[in-house]
Amino acid sequence: MKKTLGLLVFLGLFVTPALAQKITIDYAHDFDFEKIKTFQFIEADDKSSDTLMHGRIKEAIFNELDGLEQVDSDPDLYVTYHLTSKENMVVSTSGMGYGGYGRGWGRYGGGVGMSTTTASTYTEGTLIVDAYEPEEKKMVWRGTGTVTLKSKPEKVTEQINNIMTKMGAKWEKILKNQGE
Repeated sequence: MKKTLGLLVFLGLFVTPALAQKITIDYAHDFDFEKIKTFQFIEADDKSSDTLMHGRIKEAIFNELDGLEQVDSDPDLYVTYHLTSKENMVVSTSGMGYGGYGRGWGRYGGGVGMSTTTASTYTEGTLIVDAYEPEEKKMVWRGTGTVTLKSKPEKVTEQINNIMTKMGAKWEKILKNQGE
């Protein structure tokens, strides 16, 4: 139930203001990424139960691994993904008012004021892509993309594609730096 609820939240059931995507990577600096020619996608236990979204995430990952050959056995790298989500609340207070006539709280009375406090929630979703070296099953690369989720599946798909494009650029940068 917890997994299903989290994935529903991930799909962006709440309309929220857009926040910039945050992309981070970490990798094993001593690993030779230049030797990677093949990969095998491994299904994670916590994959999206929404088969449509799961397919879109896999496709986005495969698009970024375009220069590598996908194989069913003996890969140079295992690749998988995980999803997390979290509800956040924003509380906002706005006020308005006016003062009375005269100076300060003079003889013509004081002012009138009113304030309103509203609370809204938004869902922050995180896509984590992991790459493992097959022999020792040691993680050698992790990309994490966090974003405020949109409410429509098409917009969430756009967000996933943008996250993967940025992760792919960071992957290419690692390859370029190792080649120098």
